[in-house]
Amino acid sequence: MINDHRHTLVGLVVGLIIGASATGLIWATSGSTAEVRVVARKLDDGRVEVALQTRPVDPQAQLEGLDSPGWGDRLSPEFRFLAGDATVNRWYASSVVTIESEEPAPPSVAEIGPFEISGTPTVSRPFDRDTLFCVLTHGVQEDFFWFQVYSALLDARRWNDINLRAEMYTKGVDQADGIRRCVEDGAAAIATTLAEPDVLLPALQEASEAGVRVVTFNSGAERATDVGSIAHVSIDEAAVGRTAAEQFRQREVSGDLLCIIHEPSNTGLEERCDSLEISYDGGSVIRVRISDADDSSATITAHATDDVGGAIALNSNTAYLMAEALSAARPDIVLAAVSAEFPTPLAMLYSGRLSFVLWSHALEQGYLTTTTLLWGHGTPFPVQTGLFAEATQISILPTVVTAEAVQAMFDADSAIRGTLPAWIDALERAIRDESAQSGE
Repeated sequence: MINDHRHTLVGLVVGLIIGASATGLIWATSGSTAEVRVVARKLDDGRVEVALQTRPVDPQAQLEGLDSPGWGDRLSPEFRFLAGDATVNRWYASSVVTIESEEPAPPSVAEIGPFEISGTPTVSRPFDRDTLFCVLTHGVQEDFFWFQVYSALLDARRWNDINLRAEMYTKGVDQADGIRRCVEDGAAAIATTLAEPDVLLPALQEASEAGVRVVTFNSGAERATDVGSIAHVSIDEAAVGRTAAEQFRQREVSGDLLCIIHEPSNTGLEERCDSLEISYDGGSVIRVRISDADDSSATITAHATDDVGGAIALNSNTAYLMAEALSAARPDIVLAAVSAEFPTPLAMLYSGRLSFVLWSHALEQGYLTTTTLLWGHGTPFPVQTGLFAEATQISILPTVVTAEAVQAMFDADSAIRGTLPAWIDALERAIRDESAQSGE
């Protein structure tokens, strides 16, 4: 057997055993790369001639019951003849035969921590720069949350050197068509949000049936398994509601709460309000659904009755509308937002227009989604069975941000001031603008 897979020169000494019948002498060894045998024939003058033959071995072909390639040419050593009157039971050796091997190099061995890793044992579906990966989201370009997600996707595409297509849709039916186009274009794996899971379900089923791995992120964690997703990456929507309720309690808010939903068909936003309703015991939770077709500020103001003690907007854009609608009319209402935007919501915290912000980690969702997409493509395990009978949930807890946290960013010894001065400058400008807007 040839044990070295690299391009090497291997010397093989052919041994001969003289028995009762020299013509029956065959030595064969099989391995992962090649089989080797010695052939012999008896000549008219009584001598025995020997030669060497090899043939490649394809383990996958053997497993599938396919025929192996034929034996190669006979390689004849210079000294290859055994006299007919050779001494019985004595070993004779031919001259050396040099075999040139062109086998591929083995996987490189890399050391990480205490381990030496050969290859990538968890990946069975390789890809190259031409392999298409798709990310499809709901949303609008004006929403800074999605600006950050797409920024993370761009970074991840560069870091991983992959062919990543990212598209945004305002309507679920168009997002479903985008999924179908990715399948038609030969995508290896697809990541999609599930703001409207019922609308996307048929397209995602078609993708799975075509052998395309599916992962999901952002909205729709509870429906991920239903649509055939291997894994779902998202902020923990229930934790958003629970955390908001606790923050309102800490501020001694009583009365009803407004939960302002900016995408009426988004199941993830409904989950936030559901959890808030379950966790808050100071009054009712009133859902205020707004859209571009309506006067959103007027809709919010109309719900701000005397019974309302607090309100939470579920994205940054809605937070501005909420503050504009309620700060003057009802300055006693405690306002909060779910946001991942910088720096305006932080400036609103600093000025007191917002009491707290639940940071929704947009960048993290973008980075983790790309990693999960590649993992979903490469995992060797069958999907929707065994380990993946249910979608793996990768949940991110919201972070509570307060005015005190913003102030800490301005401390002289703050690490962010030294490492990210442009961020601090932008935040200072936003605070000045916020002060001017509030007339301070």
